[in-house]
Amino acid sequence: MKLCLVLLILWCGLFTALDIQADEPSKPLRIAISNDSFPYMYLDSQNQPGGLVVDWWRALAAVDGRAVEFVAVDWTDIYQTLADGKADVIGGLAVTPERAASYLLGKSIAEVHSNVFIHRDLNYVNNLPALLPHLVGVVRNSGHLATIRQKQPDLVLQQFDHTSAMFDAALEGRIKAFIGLDRLTPRYSRIQQLSELYPLFKKIPLEKMQLTYAVPKTATALAHEIEVLAAKLPATLPDKLQRRWLSGISSDDTIVIAMSVGNQPLMSVASNGQPQGLLVDLWRLWSETTGIPIAIVPDTTASGLTSLSQGRVDVHMGFPYMQDSRAGVQSVYPIYNLSSSFYYPKNQQLSNLSEVQSPIGIFASAAYQKVLRQDYPTLKFVVFDKLEDMQQALERREIAGFFGADLIMQQRLMLQQTDSYQMLDFPKYQTVLQVLAREGNNELANKIRFGFNALTQDQLEAIEKRWVSSPELAYFARFRQQVPLTPEEQQWLAEHRLLKVGVMADWAPMEFVDQSGRFRGVTDDILQKLNQRLGTSFTAVPYQHWVDLEADFAAGKLDLVANMSDLPERRKFAAFSHNFWPFQWTLISHNAVMEITALSQLKGKKVAVLQDYQIVKYFQANHPDIQLRFSKDLTQGLAMLQSGEVDFVVDTVISSGRALRQAENSNLRMHLPVDMPTYPSLFAVRKDWPELLQILDKGLKTLNESDRSEILDRWFSVEIHQGFDEDRVISLVLQVVGIGAVLLVLVFFWNMSLRREIGLRREMEEKMRFMATHDDLTKLANRNLLEERLTQALLQHARHHEKLALLFLDLDGFKEVNDQHGHHVGDELLVKVAEVLQHCVRKSDTVARFGGDEFVIMLTGLLDKDDAAIVAEKILLHLSNPLQLSACAARVGASIGIALYPDNGIDSQQMLKTADGLMYRAKQSGKGCYRFSHQGQ
Repeated sequence: MKLCLVLLILWCGLFTALDIQADEPSKPLRIAISNDSFPYMYLDSQNQPGGLVVDWWRALAAVDGRAVEFVAVDWTDIYQTLADGKADVIGGLAVTPERAASYLLGKSIAEVHSNVFIHRDLNYVNNLPALLPHLVGVVRNSGHLATIRQKQPDLVLQQFDHTSAMFDAALEGRIKAFIGLDRLTPRYSRIQQLSELYPLFKKIPLEKMQLTYAVPKTATALAHEIEVLAAKLPATLPDKLQRRWLSGISSDDTIVIAMSVGNQPLMSVASNGQPQGLLVDLWRLWSETTGIPIAIVPDTTASGLTSLSQGRVDVHMGFPYMQDSRAGVQSVYPIYNLSSSFYYPKNQQLSNLSEVQSPIGIFASAAYQKVLRQDYPTLKFVVFDKLEDMQQALERREIAGFFGADLIMQQRLMLQQTDSYQMLDFPKYQTVLQVLAREGNNELANKIRFGFNALTQDQLEAIEKRWVSSPELAYFARFRQQVPLTPEEQQWLAEHRLLKVGVMADWAPMEFVDQSGRFRGVTDDILQKLNQRLGTSFTAVPYQHWVDLEADFAAGKLDLVANMSDLPERRKFAAFSHNFWPFQWTLISHNAVMEITALSQLKGKKVAVLQDYQIVKYFQANHPDIQLRFSKDLTQGLAMLQSGEVDFVVDTVISSGRALRQAENSNLRMHLPVDMPTYPSLFAVRKDWPELLQILDKGLKTLNESDRSEILDRWFSVEIHQGFDEDRVISLVLQVVGIGAVLLVLVFFWNMSLRREIGLRREMEEKMRFMATHDDLTKLANRNLLEERLTQALLQHARHHEKLALLFLDLDGFKEVNDQHGHHVGDELLVKVAEVLQHCVRKSDTVARFGGDEFVIMLTGLLDKDDAAIVAEKILLHLSNPLQLSACAARVGASIGIALYPDNGIDSQQMLKTADGLMYRAKQSGKGCYRFSHQGQ
């Protein structure tokens, strides 16, 4: 009995213990991380853990809801933290043989890239041997030490206990290079200054290492548990984390673009660290057009391509891509074209490339490399990655000369202020710069193509003019006369000389066959311009019936079709060009019919329309209460209107305008409802001929407003012959009057269309834009607009080496007026002061209300700092006079701080901060004065 009682007590105790243990919450997993290894693991300004490693562990913990706790320490203490039992796991470290021997290492979390960051003034340091004369900083006990000693054992190193001490030494000039991870930590107090002196694109890649985690050798159960959880993580997580943390972009909507630096004027970095160049402006216009945000990451060419293949960036801005040059990458869009020539010393005589005996320099990425070797099989070539390396090799006489892009060479020689090179006129090779994206990302590729195809020729030429001063080197400007085609495109056209275009025979004035049997119309004019600019042989094949035309095109009897709508069923056999001429639809009725402003007014009305028109589906889907009557053409539709069978006729503005010119239609008029749709004009191309579509889009892009106006004028003009036949005269008079009326109506309705479609929106957008960028009270620019203009002005002044001044002004005596007479009088005073400030500056300058009684003035294009002093004195003089207000005559003064570019800063924030500080110095000096900094004096 006693034994049974004892067993019962033990049994109950066991269950009680198990219940208690079950009720206790599981202990959080303690993860040791470095407090200063950005972007992998660090503490932010609120001392919260962040970084790629931290996000990976949080994603792992979310798999089974386990709690995690991060233990942030200096990197030099992280191993001891694990040894002392203060942590269960080291959250992130690079895989090395020594660590594999000491710990249980997990699978790879991400790839870690070790880099040597180089001071921006070390222009010719682009490899490790070139660093031998310089002292290089490295953090003590970091994985970088073994790597650098292995790769360059004779390099002089200075070790630091932590990154902040190393960064301090770099800013103080004690070291000119240091070793770190992919990016500089924003936690460092002087990160802006450090980033300017050690830009990302100046780094030398050192080694790629696998980032993993470590647990003690004895913790096999924990290692297994983590491994099981890691296997459940999404396969896309590493790419997503690397993109966020290694590109610096946290938004999934933003497209991250790699840019190869040092390629002025195409793509480079300004003195303030901002990307600039022709391709940069093209991408910014693309972003503005598509509404998709972008972020540009300056980098070396090799590093940028590596980041693209690894998913750290989404796109490479422009690269001379060769089909077999890089795995996992696809060309998406030909963004620009460059010519390349042979450059050699000016003191040498050379008439033919075949005469060269010494080796010739060529870029490793040169797309024409294979053709060049075939053209000159006896020449010896040396491959280089950078232009600077080729120039140095030429100075050492290791090569006789080199091939370089003419546009980039011209800019480089101008910046170096040298004329020591000359160029051979022949041979000259063309290079197509391609936008690159990761292979398989077709959705992004389509977005990129759509956005660039939407840019007009005028927009492309305007950007090109900003950056290309020599007309002979311009690419877009040549499209007007002859579109530059690639050798592959030219070869394709040579193999497909006759290209048949399906058109309609009775759709005047768009497409029709005249009485002499000749095809004419708007489409014919467009085809003639394309033939002239592309060197093509587009030949029109007229059809009487659209059904027959479409059937022949689907059967491959036609190569392309003009003015075909992009419908899903047609994509089986056709690809479509970009929109080259929007179709505006209109209504025709008797003159007595009142103005139709909305399609809802047609409820119950009979409307004649061609059955093949795409607008038929629009009416059926959106206005089923409109009674559609089908006609074979516009002439029959107008006859139905004249006879009273229908109330309205629907057709394009161009066709309707031509029809209303006829005397028999003088009793008819046009209407343009605000909700009448606009459809694009597209060419449909055989789906198995993508080469033709690319060539055609190049040609269509050259059609500008001048071309369209010329074509419209041709088809809305009339030739009048003199004569005395009364009937003929009356007929001609009616025609002239009809033509004038139609032209007026066309112009009127065209303008009405534009106004109705975009007028209200533009008015609202302008009002909203003004409200977003201007101060409600004074109507001056607000802080946002000031910073935007200041950023642009700094870029412009850096390019032209001009001075700029920023005046930060705070009113003296405003508070007394505001307190004594009320806020409404204070507001009145601010408006008066705004008027005074605007009176004291030029129209090209910017006056902004910064907040409260603070104003900022931006003075551009200054010759000397004294120009800014003159404006400051002028402001103080005007403010010394009483300002007449409704309640009183107020006396106020001002304290002004003046910051100068480039003496006091090279970016907007630095300039504003300096000017603000100088304003307070002026206020402390007794008010009513202005102050420069010591650098500006």
